[in-house]
Amino acid sequence: MELFMLVNNVMKRKGTADAGTKKRGNFLHQSLFMPKGLPDGAELAYFVKGQKFIQKLIEGYKQGSGIVCGCCERELSPSQFEAHAGMADRRQPYRHVRTSNGLTLHDIALSLSNGQRITTDIGGDMCSICGDSGDLLFCHECCQAFHPACLNLGHLPEGDWHCANCADENGLGRKAVLGKSSRIARPIVIRLTRVVKAPEFEIGGCAICREYDFSSTTFDDRTIIFCDQCEKEFHVGCLRDSGQCDLKEVPKDKWFCCDDCKRIYGALQSSVSNGVQIIPTSFSNVIRRRHLEKGLFIDEATDCVQWCILSGKSHYPEDLPLLSSAAAIFQECFDPIVAKSGCDLIPAMVYGRSISGQEFGGMYCVVLIVRSVVVSAGLLRIFGREIAELPMVATTREHQGKGYFQALFACIERFLSSLNVESLMLPAAEEALSIWTEKFGFTKMKEQQLMNYQKQLQVTVFKGTSVLVKKVQQIPNNSVNLPDNFPSE
Repeated sequence: MELFMLVNNVMKRKGTADAGTKKRGNFLHQSLFMPKGLPDGAELAYFVKGQKFIQKLIEGYKQGSGIVCGCCERELSPSQFEAHAGMADRRQPYRHVRTSNGLTLHDIALSLSNGQRITTDIGGDMCSICGDSGDLLFCHECCQAFHPACLNLGHLPEGDWHCANCADENGLGRKAVLGKSSRIARPIVIRLTRVVKAPEFEIGGCAICREYDFSSTTFDDRTIIFCDQCEKEFHVGCLRDSGQCDLKEVPKDKWFCCDDCKRIYGALQSSVSNGVQIIPTSFSNVIRRRHLEKGLFIDEATDCVQWCILSGKSHYPEDLPLLSSAAAIFQECFDPIVAKSGCDLIPAMVYGRSISGQEFGGMYCVVLIVRSVVVSAGLLRIFGREIAELPMVATTREHQGKGYFQALFACIERFLSSLNVESLMLPAAEEALSIWTEKFGFTKMKEQQLMNYQKQLQVTVFKGTSVLVKKVQQIPNNSVNLPDNFPSE
């Protein structure tokens, strides 16, 4: 009897301990799906160990509080993902679902509980200051890449090196910036899956005949020519047969499919070369009103807010710090937009580069500047007179709610109106739909209209967003009607 009671008590204590361990494990694993946990888009896969090798059964990526399956596009819980892989009896999804670097979800949860943080390979192969590739120096903390020359470093630092922002955030001081070793644990670097939504149909093709064939070795009727503004493609023979132009060779300079595209391109280049401009008084008044509503201090800087249009292709030295600041704002406000190669698309979009099959050569960056500091930024691409897109726009957290985003958008719309651009489209996250539709007059674009644009143009659409569109105000005397009750950015 005593032996039975002793065993029974031991089993009770073991059961209590197991329950406590399971409870702690559940809380531990919840951190993966909380802020500063596993980022959306992180590549995941379910693995099982065999006698000689590890087998991958199913792939997906983290999204919200679950895992999106790669084969059926359904969002599943980790347990459901395990069952979907045919391993429901195991009931250990966190020990069998692994990231691209081989760590299990359980490993990552333990690391998070010990103070490590997760980062993505946002440095890619482009300098965060000038946007060019080459011999790059990577920050030990955030993984951003820099040319030593862009940082005015006379030599490559030894040991762990931290960029100025990370050194300031962690109180590391100048030694860390110059390369001395630090005690901060290196972050867990996670590769994200592509979040740019790929069209479910073939895109491109001649804008006239809609055929996809082309000549690559000789110049003939099936040679493809791209418009340097709207980026549409045309067969040389179709251009001649339609009476648009009769090309005898591939143009050596810029080529435009119509007068509107040529005019818009010229206006964009002029705006880039003109540099920084003071925003109109009506836009400054909006900023002043927002400051008054929030009880913020108003000084002369509020009346001399500036804006400008930038192009990474222009290589103006004075524009590089502004482009770098814009990229930093987007990376602060948005999750990384990462291609299959693991490179972040945000720098490529800001600097107008081609990367991982994505073409952003026609992208321009529009910024709002206060006291020489970029406070708000947007990316703009104009596909001719019919449509333009605004794939990203953001205000740095320190300056949100002060009217800067409203003023920047007004500058963009006024500029589009001056070019007689008819419509503006943008991808909007669910939580931002009401702002765009109720305050700015956007509506959801019809699916057929979006498909038509995607077939002809390289429009930017992100997973989990809705594509909105509005008619650009045709503004007399370049004035813009601004909503009085615009919410905080």
